[in-house]
Amino acid sequence: LREFLETFTETTAARPDQVMLNSSYIFMMDLMLPRKKEVLDYLNGVKDDVIRSARVILFRGDKAPPVVEEWNCGPLPKVFSCKLLKELETKTRNPLDFSLRPFSMMELSPDRGFKDLLMRLDSEIGTILKESYNASFTDCNVLNDCLKYTVKPVISNDSTNRELWITPTYNVPFHSLHPLGMSILCQVNGVDPTQWNFSKIWYFDQIFNSLADFQQAYLNNTLTKIKLTKPVHTHDSFSTLHRRGDPQPLNPERPPTEVEPDGKRYSLKSRKVTYFNWDFHFRMSTLSGPALYDVRFKGERIAYEIALSEMAVFYSGISPWAQGNFVTSGSLVGLQQRSLVPGADCPETATLINQTVFNPDGDSPVAKYVTFCIFEHNHGQPLRRHLSYPLTEGSFYDGMLDSALILRSAITIANYDYIIDFIFHQNGALETKATITGYLQAGYYFNAEKQYGFRIGETLFGNLHQHLFHFKVDLDINGTANRYQTLDIEPKSAAYSDEPDHIFFQNQLVRTLKKSELDAVHSFNFDQPKAHIVFNNFTRNSFKENKGYRIYIEGISKSLLSDDSDISLPWAAHQMVVTKQKDSEIRGSSVYAMFDSARAATNFTTFYSDNENIVDEDLVLWITCGSYHIPSSEDLPTTATVGASMGFYLLPFNYHDECPSMTSRDAILVRHADPSDAKRGIKVQRHNSRNKQCITRTSTLEHDLDLHPELLLEMNHKNSTS
Repeated sequence: LREFLETFTETTAARPDQVMLNSSYIFMMDLMLPRKKEVLDYLNGVKDDVIRSARVILFRGDKAPPVVEEWNCGPLPKVFSCKLLKELETKTRNPLDFSLRPFSMMELSPDRGFKDLLMRLDSEIGTILKESYNASFTDCNVLNDCLKYTVKPVISNDSTNRELWITPTYNVPFHSLHPLGMSILCQVNGVDPTQWNFSKIWYFDQIFNSLADFQQAYLNNTLTKIKLTKPVHTHDSFSTLHRRGDPQPLNPERPPTEVEPDGKRYSLKSRKVTYFNWDFHFRMSTLSGPALYDVRFKGERIAYEIALSEMAVFYSGISPWAQGNFVTSGSLVGLQQRSLVPGADCPETATLINQTVFNPDGDSPVAKYVTFCIFEHNHGQPLRRHLSYPLTEGSFYDGMLDSALILRSAITIANYDYIIDFIFHQNGALETKATITGYLQAGYYFNAEKQYGFRIGETLFGNLHQHLFHFKVDLDINGTANRYQTLDIEPKSAAYSDEPDHIFFQNQLVRTLKKSELDAVHSFNFDQPKAHIVFNNFTRNSFKENKGYRIYIEGISKSLLSDDSDISLPWAAHQMVVTKQKDSEIRGSSVYAMFDSARAATNFTTFYSDNENIVDEDLVLWITCGSYHIPSSEDLPTTATVGASMGFYLLPFNYHDECPSMTSRDAILVRHADPSDAKRGIKVQRHNSRNKQCITRTSTLEHDLDLHPELLLEMNHKNSTS
């Protein structure tokens, strides 16, 4: 595909070693999802094959004016044609202003686009940087002595103007915990970095409209000056992850571990997983991250697609970097996968899965090691249980631990790590969970910041921020003709049967069928409890009830910002939106969402503003969950995962005649050997599972990393911003 784009006259993409901002640059390649009907025809045996194609994003710095273009290229794997995507095909404008392009190393690297910018900064204010921080961006003998920097896009109503804040930090592990109280506003318009310039500088909570104004104030001593020294990096440094303090446990005892006494109870073939009654396919999208397809239980499709659509963080504070939103898809989520470590990220029994992805900086694809792990996990709590002790009630016990299959991926974007789990339970429930960990993006402490958080270090401030996750859930309950209904729980007064004059109160269910998309926009209201059901009106269980699935959202986080605070993130306003399926509505966000607040490249509100009928239609649920993070000193050095998970459940609702886990051999039934004579003893029925010892496997982590250290850590330095 790359070779075709390099020779195709309408794209003329530059080779990786010849890329400049003013060239035609391949930013991204991803699978262009086929039309759903074509895929269903293939899965149902109606079609023999489905033609596959790629979605390609090109930065056309070679055009006047420069633009961003999206192309559909195919068929895969032998590409012979590319055509510009139409807005009707992806709900994304095409082409787009060059200023809306996502960040790339071609722009941000200190060896490429930013090289001239950083050298000019050192030339103009290098003396001040040395006096304030004893460091600079480029004038350093050792690379790690140079200032590191993060960048934050500026939300603007002018889509032709591209601005960003550069925020320097000390290059000490980990740099996001070593802020310096400075940010520089840069205008990075056009394709010539020598024409980029600086428009403002923020220094120790003081704003200046130019570098010259800042220099003058500094020389005249009319500003508050900073005097900092780069911390000496030791094992005891607060921002490192070396173990410190009194060891726990006192003796070197290993933690509990997972075992598979009879081997793996799931199978993996290509990207299809089978686990008891479950089977599904999975992939990693370069644009949006992990996704499931054709999810079935007992051979019946429950979901056509369950996919991460977007992640975002809304910060609050007085510093420039905190006054904005970070939208992650611009970072190409699928390329931010980092190796999962057996024994730490996943059990050592897990199956480790690699991924080959497009490499924007090289001729050949690159292998991402262990982008997924799959394992069966014993949650240590009963999936179900009951003890009936008295003989008069049968005197028995039955229960089973909740062993479930987990498909896990971990996404590292700058300081934060996001763990995405898909969890398949034996009772037919499917759980999707997002968990936050990693380092804080901390600010420099000022007294004026107190309304936004807490002081967590000598010069360190933990800013209030909100994490949000957006998921696409395309349910197919016994086919594509589905309905969405809420079971509204409402109070009702009633008379006692034996005392009609006495009134009591109880709750009742009111079934509310949602008939149109606008009717199906859900924002959580504590005063109106309800259950959300998607069902098929044409299929029923043995008791004549509609077969369906219930959606339960765990981690509801209300956005308190006004609806027009950022037009590029309207999906954050509601906990769930239900729409009629369209192939063009691929995601509720776009890779351009960091810069396109003036006029969203993909406007999620258009997915439901046409208010189409959703009765007996193919339905897609757009689910948003999240949490507010108020950092405390216990978030140092990294945020723990405990209490930092959110997500949603798909729970069978009258889909089966009884709990599907009744077929499981994992259950333990205890009863009297002879119910008529309790003195004859107890019988424990393990359903043929063997009760024997096994030896845990030996960790191979050290051996594997001795042979291939690049599986986990970078071995050849590449300049980066974060």
